[in-house]
Amino acid sequence: MKRVTNALIVCSVLGVVGTCAAQPYPARPIRMMLPQTPGSTTDLLGRIIFTRMSDQFGKQIVVDNRPGAGGTLGMEIAARATPDGYTLTAVAASMLAIAPHTYRKIGYDPLRDFVPVGQFALAETALCVHAPLPAKTVRDFVELAKARPGQLNMASAGVGATSHLGGMMFSTLAGIEANHVPYKGAGPSIMAVAQGEAQWTVPPLSAAMPQVKAGRMRCLATGGERRSAVTPELPTIAESGVPGFRFYGWNGVVAPRATPRPIITRFNRVMNDVLGTAQVRKLYFELAQETVRGSPEDFGKLIRDDYERMGKLVKLSGIKPE
Repeated sequence: MKRVTNALIVCSVLGVVGTCAAQPYPARPIRMMLPQTPGSTTDLLGRIIFTRMSDQFGKQIVVDNRPGAGGTLGMEIAARATPDGYTLTAVAASMLAIAPHTYRKIGYDPLRDFVPVGQFALAETALCVHAPLPAKTVRDFVELAKARPGQLNMASAGVGATSHLGGMMFSTLAGIEANHVPYKGAGPSIMAVAQGEAQWTVPPLSAAMPQVKAGRMRCLATGGERRSAVTPELPTIAESGVPGFRFYGWNGVVAPRATPRPIITRFNRVMNDVLGTAQVRKLYFELAQETVRGSPEDFGKLIRDDYERMGKLVKLSGIKPE
């Protein structure tokens, strides 16, 4: 009797059908922790796929927004969740690769407390300048910055933000002065460049596009390993004369450590199916984002690589953990 009971428990956790009476995973709604505010990029991109995944599963994925402290508060709650597949977390690169290096103390270990489920978006960055600036290419801009040392302000969304670290990486590799001016958020930093208060920035491409389309900013190149599908006419920064530059954001889903592998596999497969649909690709494209499909192992490698790279970049930037 004890052996039969143990077998039923295993079947219940793994969602195996056939010889087991338990229902397959998911048997009830899934709670999706999201450590950012409603309307944030991670929230918008996540809801696009989670709604459609709910239809596939036949069970709702309920988004639970838990913003605060750069996402670290929500991540701490997520790390303590029961590893049964019914509490997962939608993350941005900043929560796993940057925050652990910029906060003195956080309540989770990004590499040990979570297991990767899958990536769902690539958030491209871009080198953007004030439109009247006489620089049409990356080489033009580097030459201009060297000719005017300390005169070109680099705007960022704040110390430790994507635009700060991306700008520091660019200035270091290009051999120019950053002259960093931090603002309180992405909106004010973008507006500063659009109005000429600052002259350049390396923000998420999606954040820059409204001002680019309005003619107040110009993007010279993107920060990925290949040209962006959103702006294929723009070269990458690396191919424009700054070799070694690779800086972009991403979004994905992680689960608490010890979540059963069959659950990870099941969720990953359904998420990839949804991401492969033309409708989802179109919706992401309209937000200047690209869908990404891959295995949990692919996502795990990205997390580990970026965690190491961002740690080095934070030290290079002289950021002191707070």
